[in-house]
Amino acid sequence: MRRPDVSEIVIATCAFPGTYDIGKSLELHLSYIEEAAVAGAAIVVFPETSLQGYPNCSNFSSIEGVLNEVQRVAETVPDGPAVRRLIAAAMKHQIHVVFGLIEAGTQPGILYNTLVLAGPQGYIGSYRKVHLGIGEQLVFRPGDRWPVFDTPLGRIGMLICYDKCWPEACRELTLSGAELLVMGTAWLAMPGHGEGEDNLYVQWYNLFDRVRAVENYRWFISSNFVGELGGETFIGFSQIVDPLGCIVASSGLDRVGLVTAKIDIRAGLARTTAIRGGPRLIRDRRAETYKVLNGSLPILVDG
Repeated sequence: MRRPDVSEIVIATCAFPGTYDIGKSLELHLSYIEEAAVAGAAIVVFPETSLQGYPNCSNFSSIEGVLNEVQRVAETVPDGPAVRRLIAAAMKHQIHVVFGLIEAGTQPGILYNTLVLAGPQGYIGSYRKVHLGIGEQLVFRPGDRWPVFDTPLGRIGMLICYDKCWPEACRELTLSGAELLVMGTAWLAMPGHGEGEDNLYVQWYNLFDRVRAVENYRWFISSNFVGELGGETFIGFSQIVDPLGCIVASSGLDRVGLVTAKIDIRAGLARTTAIRGGPRLIRDRRAETYKVLNGSLPILVDG
């Protein structure tokens, strides 16, 4: 795969004002893709289920209505009508695009929470969310793969929201060669646990982004909804974190729209390796000692 001729590229990530109106959502995506391309971005990232809006899975009293709605709006990958429009926009504007959707599986009634990666040449691939919360388990089937995609920007691994709570998720992608860890999310504020940036879930969000970057020495790009949707408040903080765990750019709590940064992907990786004493993830990793992880010992937590 040919790499860019220039070392620095512009990354764009979107603090997205979610909507359940697919027509409006599609137009928002198309507008932000064009805006990112005009800004010279090589990639733009959107949240999980950004196309149809994040379903209110936590409201169990209305779960029947949620199920009916998500079945109605789900699309196949890569051939759904709105999916095709976004892939075509990536080709038109010669930009890589990561967006989220409710994916219809090949069997009736089977749905996935999916991220799609498209680029100047068209559809590249997709990732299905592996770790599902208890409400999501009523709606979606879990994925079971951690694909990494080779692109001119570098090797891209994708994850979705709850996935970042597990260090194994980003480590699996990193050990599979990912240089950019790209996450779409629908991350909420936690009522009653602090206001604004002091909210506990806001602090966790930033902590996970930074730790997942630095523990893997990889770039981490997140995109989140911002504002009200489905009776919930989403916190924004779409951001770009460097391999040293430093936030390069962030939309913050209330800003809507794109945030961009010009970065040198390979120089950032090399700098981290130099500062941290060489390629330690492979050299110093002791996989043979992780006996619970490899199944040699029983798991003793969570019942």
